[in-house]
Parts: sequence; C-alpha cells; structure tokens
Amino acid sequence: MDKSERLRILDVISEHIANDTTADAGGILRVPMSDFTCPQLAEQERDVYFRNTALCMGISSALPKSKTYWSDNGTGTPILMVRDGKGRFRAFANVCRHRGSPIVPEGRGSKVRFTCPYHAWTYGNDGSLLAINKQNHFGDVPREELSLFELPSAEIHGTLWVRPSQGEPVDEAECLGGLEGDLEHWQFADFPYTLTRVIDVRANWKMAIDSFFENYHVDVLHAKSLGNEMKANLQTCEVFNKNLRAVFPSQKLDLMRFLSVNMDRWPYPQIVTTMYYLYPNTIMIVDSFGVGLLQFFSIEGSPSKSRTIYSWYINPKLQPLFEEAGYSYEESASRFEDVVVNEDYKMIENVQLNAERGTSPEILLGRNEAALQHIHNILRSGVGRDLLPVEKN
Repeated sequence: MDKSERLRILDVISEHIANDTTADAGGILRVPMSDFTCPQLAEQERDVYFRNTALCMGISSALPKSKTYWSDNGTGTPILMVRDGKGRFRAFANVCRHRGSPIVPEGRGSKVRFTCPYHAWTYGNDGSLLAINKQNHFGDVPREELSLFELPSAEIHGTLWVRPSQGEPVDEAECLGGLEGDLEHWQFADFPYTLTRVIDVRANWKMAIDSFFENYHVDVLHAKSLGNEMKANLQTCEVFNKNLRAVFPSQKLDLMRFLSVNMDRWPYPQIVTTMYYLYPNTIMIVDSFGVGLLQFFSIEGSPSKSRTIYSWYINPKLQPLFEEAGYSYEESASRFEDVVVNEDYKMIENVQLNAERGTSPEILLGRNEAALQHIHNILRSGVGRDLLPVEKN
C-alpha cells in the first residue's frame, strides 16, 4: 500500500462523507439461518477450512529467532511451529511417532530438542528423531523414517502460514491473492509479539467474524465505547481474490478535514484502521498501536460454539514508549476484549439462539455490509455451495 493508494482510499472516504453514502453499488444479500445451525455443514467446514486449507497462524515475530518454537492446538490439529537452526520457519504435527502423544505442551519457548513426556523419544527442531529411550530394549527401528510429520508451511511477507494436513506446498500467491504490496508496506515482521487471549463464544464462527467487518452498528451497540473513537457506517471495501481489505475512519478524520484540505499531510495510521480478511478464518486489524490478529475456529461437536484467538503485535516505534510509561499490554488487550465480549459477542449469542429457534429464516446483509457479503459467499464457494445472489437496489 504505497502513498498513492493511501491517498486514493482517503479520497474515497471523504467523497462518501460529502455525499452521505457508504457504498457505490450493490444490494441486499439474504443468508439462510441454517448456515449457522446445520451440524453437517459445520463438520464440512471444519474439514475443509481447519484441516485442509492453509491458515495464517501469526506474524513472523511470534518466532523471533532461531531455535524458538510455538505449540498450538487452535486448529484442532496439534501443531509444532519452529525456527530451525538456520532460522527457517517449519511446522510439524505435534505427535510422537512412537505412541502418538503430544511432544510439546501448548506455549512458546526456545529449545533445540523436544523430548516426549510419555516415553522420552527425542526430536530435533528440524523434526528428526534423535534418540529412542533405551533403544536396546525397544528394538531396532529406522530412525530416519520416524521424523515428525512435516506440515506444509510458508513465511510470506512477515506472516506465518500452515496447512494442518500433509500434502502439496502452501501456494503463497493464493494465500495473499494480491495483498503482497500491502503486507510489504506494513513490514509486519518488525512488530514484536506481546500476548494472546482466547475467547469462547456460544455462536457460530462465521457470526463471530461478522462482528468485525461492518461499522454500521458502531454508533448503536458501541455508542459508549468504540463509538467515541470510530466513525459509524463509513468504510471502504476492496476484494483481493478470496481476501479483502476494509478501511474504517476514526473520529479524528473530521478534525483533519477541518485543519487541512491537503490529504498529503493526513497521518494515515492515526486516522483510519485498516482491516484485512485472510481466507478462510483470519482478520488482521492494523492501527497506529500495532496489529491485532484474530483467528476464528468452529468448536467440534456443535455449529453453535466457536473460539476466537486474539494475538497482539505492537508497533515497534511505540514499544519503547509503552515500556517507559509503564503501560501494560494486558491493559490494552483487556479494553479490546471488554468491547468484544460484553458488547459484540453478547449480542451474537442472542442472535445464535434466535437462529436455533427458527424465529427468522434468514439474515439480511445490506450494501453497507459488502465485506460480509463477500465473506459469506466465498465461504460457501469453498465447500462447493452455490453463491447467494445479490438483490440490486
């Protein structure tokens, strides 16, 4: 996203303000409530999206140097991600080749070797089986054939991608779908990792994603919180293959329009929030403080339960100021979590209940909710379902 692209986005937003519009074209999309309640569809989505699709797991700084590791079970498949001795990002199934037990508990750290807590088989951070405990008692087996199962992985413009099942390499172009310039601009690899929070909600995972990609509700549901910071019902939305980028202006935009008509002087990261949807289940929220990465997963056994994993990476220019001021990362994350849990997720839990009751057969997505229209249709396409038509108006 170079300077000319930023200026174009600001110009579009300003034009919408001047004309009191939120979208140039579009119409209404009707989404069946069964998309949020069908057990068979939920299981199909888990298989396609969380087992057999490359997922954005995080930002490069989650593994900041050689010999660091990160064990994660969020996808439903236990994954061990590492930087090997050469600094290369790799991913393995966190499953011992002896009896299938997890080798490394969930978390992060730095190790050269991983020893299974069940029978003490030991693996290197390149996945190789280094030692079999008391091998003279166990018997002769070909260690070179018993390395950890390696999963397809890729590090792309400061982001880490893993497909939780074995197979062909990750298609980097398909993952980003034209967003390469944006990610290169932000230089995410320089943003230090700070923390991760896990939020469980009694609502479908797609409904949880819906909470983030429209600001039509900001001055209603968030009138006393986020509504004080973000302008409501105003955004841009641009599709990049399966992904998309939306830009939400803050209340500071009005001040900049008053102070200067020259957009070259507007501090882009301070007056807008840039959000990316990375197919199929990841959102990146970029603002002046850093980048928040959210992953959404369906919890096995119910279409009505999902998990949101939120990780925050701080802008490296602000990190010294945070530390000098004694401002905690936890405090910033808690503010975000309060809005999400107590306002957004509290609301969608009630929507989910109504979906299960069959009170209404569908939800309506307006042309000012274009991002949600794209997300729902691309997720239908991914599991071989017909696209929903947009009713022009």
